[in-house]
Amino acid sequence: MRALSRVLLLTTTALLTSGCRKIADTFFVVNAETEEICKTERNITFPAATPDTGTLVHTVEFPLGEIGSDLPEGRLETEFRLRLFQLDVTAGGADLSGIQSAKVSLRRLGSAEIIRTLLEYRQPSDAFSPTRITLRAVEAASVPQLARDDRLELVFEAQGTLPSQEWTADLQACAGLWTEVHYFDFIY
Repeated sequence: MRALSRVLLLTTTALLTSGCRKIADTFFVVNAETEEICKTERNITFPAATPDTGTLVHTVEFPLGEIGSDLPEGRLETEFRLRLFQLDVTAGGADLSGIQSAKVSLRRLGSAEIIRTLLEYRQPSDAFSPTRITLRAVEAASVPQLARDDRLELVFEAQGTLPSQEWTADLQACAGLWTEVHYFDFIY
């Protein structure tokens, strides 16, 4: 056992002193990924909008699982990819064609500060579905500060002419999380 400790110490020292930090960094890396996590909220009731109401906001608590709790300490690289955010009217006969823009932003659980806007939507002049808003993404957002959190909040904000009657909708959000930890910095 003593010989193994000595070999590891000598190897690490040799890598550090010879300037092979990049090589050593690649040996001390842990990758973790969730393929896709989906969160569905059913029968969300939205109030009737008054004539002076032009903004609708709804917050979704999104689970990330236990991916961050099992990672070693070290320098983090994290990408969160919100692949789908969809709102479907299910009751109340609401017409969403008056909504001119919508966005989904990311923030820490319980925080008021938005970290980053993930998706944005602008209503085309010839909207094809007055009862559904679908936002899709291809790009990932770099969010290393959230890698160790088990949940986050997605904030949906829509602006425009909102439905004048109370209505109900189902919401679905699907995302993936990729994390890489370089724990070489932590070792020495």
